Amino acid sequence: MDDSKPDLIRNIGSQWVSVVYGAAVTFLLLLFLARRLGPSAFALYLYIQAVASLFAILQDGGFQVLLFRENVTPSPGIGLSAEDLASRYFGYVTFVTLLGMAAVLVSPAALKGGLLLAFLYTALRCVTSLVSSVLKGHGAFQAEAFWRIRLNTLLALPVLLLVGLTEPTPEKVFLGFVAGQIVILSLKQSRRILSRPRFALPPWHLWKTCLAFVVISGATTVYFRSDIVLLRHLQPDLALVGQYGAAFQILEGVILIATPVVHLCFRQLRLNWLDREAFLGRMGKILAGSAGAAFCITAAGLLFGPEVILLAYGEAYGPAGEILPLLLFALLFILPNFVLTQSLIALNEERYYAAAAVLCAVFNVGLNLLLIPRYLAWGAAASTVATEALLTLLLGLRIFSLRRRRVPEGLPGESEN
Repeated sequence: MDDSKPDLIRNIGSQWVSVVYGAAVTFLLLLFLARRLGPSAFALYLYIQAVASLFAILQDGGFQVLLFRENVTPSPGIGLSAEDLASRYFGYVTFVTLLGMAAVLVSPAALKGGLLLAFLYTALRCVTSLVSSVLKGHGAFQAEAFWRIRLNTLLALPVLLLVGLTEPTPEKVFLGFVAGQIVILSLKQSRRILSRPRFALPPWHLWKTCLAFVVISGATTVYFRSDIVLLRHLQPDLALVGQYGAAFQILEGVILIATPVVHLCFRQLRLNWLDREAFLGRMGKILAGSAGAAFCITAAGLLFGPEVILLAYGEAYGPAGEILPLLLFALLFILPNFVLTQSLIALNEERYYAAAAVLCAVFNVGLNLLLIPRYLAWGAAASTVATEALLTLLLGLRIFSLRRRRVPEGLPGESEN
């Protein structure tokens, strides 16, 4: 049953309070780090973060999205309750994290200390994300909103203390993040919501679904983070990487604001997945709203982008103001893509989404390799826009085909595999 109108308003209001607070904390923390570390050290921090984000895909294992969806409405064939899925996740994330740390220790990679701390941070972040998945799955969006307010506060404070009061390094940033995660997991609310850990790997039949989500996360992260990594290796100016990263953080800030609203929409879409007509009608309205919001934000970026960069980051990041308007142009595709991807996941079409994401990742890396050596940061930004446009095309074609397809009896909304 859909949420009542008063509950929906309260849910949206609390989520917006949470996301604005979280975006403000994240943005101000990034400004603090950019100024305190300087462009070169800030670039190293972004580089470690990008590598850790790739590894976090394996640490997540697709469980966060699966738990969210299965807490809303169970799918046929899973065979385990949402609580069992959560408890079995602890064994998985521990095993994967230890393997990743061992690989860092025996590898010739530089920045080992930063990578080890970043891997530990992402593992703990995956565990704290279970709380959000459980709460959102049960429709407790107000409780989830206040949970994230507390989480963002406890993540930022240790970083401000460590980096602000001692010699700043990228390693100390991740050490502060680890300390904040440990504090939040020790709170009573975390212990009450999280299932009792079971240090055993999940049954094999779950990997069919989880693997699709892992591929989606991996491919999405590759085409969303490869520009930073390739820009670091394909040209010699480390400061340019930091400047591009500063502009990209503005784009990520917009995405951060949109994400909780998309999750609210996902729950409504999932609740209607058995009724194709109602589902498509609701999806169309959300899609139109996302396109309108993207147009307004892009227009504002074209007018005020350079001034926003100078005000936020300072003169050292001035070149980022020229890159920002092109990056924000990607929002014309990113925000509608949010709606299309959540719609496919709600319909159990994650395998098609995974295939589309892999194709976009390959396209993005190839385009970056072609454009960055010649056009530098402009090439990286253009690759982001082109990749999101390709994803819009692929997802739109799938939604159009599902609209015309008759839903099989017994498994509404689920494609035949």
